[in-house]
Amino acid sequence: MCNGIRVKSNIIMNRREFIKNAAISSILIAGAAKFGSCSVKTKSNPNIRWSMGWILWRDFKGRDISIAEAIDNLSGLGIDGIEFTPRKGELDKFGFSRESFRDLIAEKKLSIAGNYFGADFHDPEKRDAILAAFRDTLDNLKFYGAKNVVIGPPGRGNWSDYQHGTGDGDESSIPEKIKAMAPFINELGKIAVDSGIQIGIHPHVNTIVEKPDEIDLIMDLTDPEYVKMVPDTGHIYLGGGNVVEIIKKYRERLNYFHLKDATGVFERPNFGPNIRELGKGKIDFLEVMNILKEINYKGWLSVEQDFTYMTPLESATESMKYINEKLKPIYT
Repeated sequence: MCNGIRVKSNIIMNRREFIKNAAISSILIAGAAKFGSCSVKTKSNPNIRWSMGWILWRDFKGRDISIAEAIDNLSGLGIDGIEFTPRKGELDKFGFSRESFRDLIAEKKLSIAGNYFGADFHDPEKRDAILAAFRDTLDNLKFYGAKNVVIGPPGRGNWSDYQHGTGDGDESSIPEKIKAMAPFINELGKIAVDSGIQIGIHPHVNTIVEKPDEIDLIMDLTDPEYVKMVPDTGHIYLGGGNVVEIIKKYRERLNYFHLKDATGVFERPNFGPNIRELGKGKIDFLEVMNILKEINYKGWLSVEQDFTYMTPLESATESMKYINEKLKPIYT
């Protein structure tokens, strides 16, 4: 039934009847398209691939969760991939080698979306060690067939602190640190591009790229050919930025995303209480998706949940429900 007209099928026709009925069918289909009450299913647009970060399961405080359980959860949610940044010995801890873990994600029809790489890029004394670690990261990404490096800026204080430190309250040196790290970031970006991989600057609270003017400075000082942007919607918001406006401003340099919702006023250093599942905070994700549709963005959108009041599976399910009901209908 289409627009109140029943169309018969499985009828044996001679050639003249076939031509006649084909013409009628064409008229009906055209009418349906015009009035919008019928639609012809087409293959979904493959521009967007959705992933979630292992961090949600790895850092859960309620109990230890294996990466195999996390992969099962993600596979059951119908997601495309996982952002996986293995800590030293992490695969061994769960009984995997690189090869067996690659086999597991392939079996579950998942991909590695990207890898996080943070360091004190502004410190020349650490340059050689950072460069060696970066090449190892590229090696790892190529092994898994992934193409994105999320560049985590230096902390405002102690980088070894997972919150990236509190600093000493004196922020006058931050612009100089950003200027000092920019040439090295350009160099890393070129090395990555030559390897078929792309890096992107990742604004994050408690780092030297937190506030809108800090975002602008590092983007101005880096080469668009080699250095893109990986917006983190939650951290941009908590850092005082307008998420939609910043994404619009750097629309030509987007190569990867961290999606998270956030609310309230950030009180340094603990941002956990401000983080929410998608659709539960203040971020205008609908407008973000409209921008991505407008620019025909092709790439990964990764839900990175730094903190949750739920279990990891509950949190992932909640965000995936919002994605399926609200975001995919806009652009996928």
